[in-house]
Amino acid sequence: MVCHMEMQQLLQVLGPWSAGRGALYRQLATSMQAAIQRGDIAPLTRLPAERVLAQALAVSRTTVLGAYRLLEQEGWVDRLQGSGTWVRSLPLGKTYVPPIGLAAPNIPWHLPSTQQQILIDLSVGTPGPLAEIAASDFALTASDIEWVMAQRSYSPQGWLPLCQEIASYLSRCGLPTSAHQILVTTGAQQAIALIAQLYVQRGEVVALENPTYFGAIDIFRGYGAQLAPLSVGDRGIQLPELRELCKTTIPRLLYLTPTFQNPTGTLMPTHARQEIARLVAETRMPLLEDMTFVDVRFGEEDVPPPIASFCRQGPVLAVGSLDKMFWSGLRIGWIRAAETIIERLLQLKERADLGTGLVSQAIALRVMQRIEQIRAARQRDVKERLAAMEQLLAAYLPSWQWRRPAGGYFGWLRLPAGNAQELAQLALRHGVLICPGSMFSVDGTHQSYVRLPFLVDTEIMQEGIARLASAWQAYELSLS
Repeated sequence: MVCHMEMQQLLQVLGPWSAGRGALYRQLATSMQAAIQRGDIAPLTRLPAERVLAQALAVSRTTVLGAYRLLEQEGWVDRLQGSGTWVRSLPLGKTYVPPIGLAAPNIPWHLPSTQQQILIDLSVGTPGPLAEIAASDFALTASDIEWVMAQRSYSPQGWLPLCQEIASYLSRCGLPTSAHQILVTTGAQQAIALIAQLYVQRGEVVALENPTYFGAIDIFRGYGAQLAPLSVGDRGIQLPELRELCKTTIPRLLYLTPTFQNPTGTLMPTHARQEIARLVAETRMPLLEDMTFVDVRFGEEDVPPPIASFCRQGPVLAVGSLDKMFWSGLRIGWIRAAETIIERLLQLKERADLGTGLVSQAIALRVMQRIEQIRAARQRDVKERLAAMEQLLAAYLPSWQWRRPAGGYFGWLRLPAGNAQELAQLALRHGVLICPGSMFSVDGTHQSYVRLPFLVDTEIMQEGIARLASAWQAYELSLS
């Protein structure tokens, strides 16, 4: 069976292929061989034409030609005159094709430790520890651990004291909530996946912002959904687009991040939230409201209540997490919904893992009890890093356009010219890893954008942006 591979997917499985040492054609051939061996590039896949791949990788055609020839010599591909370059069907044991198919195109690269020492990573959106908050403040005592170990059930819905604390927190955010409306999950990613599993079947429509969180795109595509993109402006989605969509097709699920949207950092105003709540109530269209970044605020503008607060009877499911506020290693998230919906999600949660670990939940309870202090510390930390990035971008990349986000961890920057995917490839060879905008796109657009987090230390940020500026200068010359 002939296999075809999207260019973005091929670039993703190749990863940071040019960050090592040696001739580029050898590095490219080595990376392709590894992808074939892993099964990420399946047998009988037709590889892109030399000129097309060269443009996508920001290298010369000679580099791609050299890589293809080396792969042919070593028995990994066949090159046929007039038919292109094809991955060979290899003997069992030389390659392995996973039954789940090709690697997901939107998951960022995981850098080996050797490349972590070479590259500056400006792609990751997870914050570091807070200097003014001592980790020892959240340590469990011996009596805490004894109490946890004495529990004989898995508590799949979540440890009751933590559910109560989360409910209290959401109530203070303007969303009255009881502990019975909470399901504790292993991070927000699992929360989104459980909701998708509950609502989405192959071929059904999921409407979502464009651009949006790549992890959500990957989950919905994994369930075979048809993705309906909704344009994001300075104040969130374009409501006329959503209304027009609902005239022809009521989406099976609507996924929105109205508060400090990822990657744009926009804040949806109250009147738009109220209109969406009315539409949800009228159509009974389930809404997944992602509240992951709701506490990462550094603007002066007041944050409106969640959409769920304007739609008390509608099918609105709010998702949150401690990952972005406290520490990414504490994999604690939650879903807030009507009790009848929580009961259905609970069955899926039990099948998935029987329940989130009680030790993690006990630590999370201590974090939630000091959430106001942690929020204030995180906001001060992020404001300082954002100010540093503003100065560095003005000094090194003054021609790039961007709007200061209202919250979150990212700048959404537009290039004056060219393709950010090509720039990302060139940036690898200058020692910096970035995420091109197409990674966050539902429909392959936003190719002129880059998402840049302001989370690393100032010294690393300066060096990373300096390297990026060097890559941009070289790329700009190639465009002229």
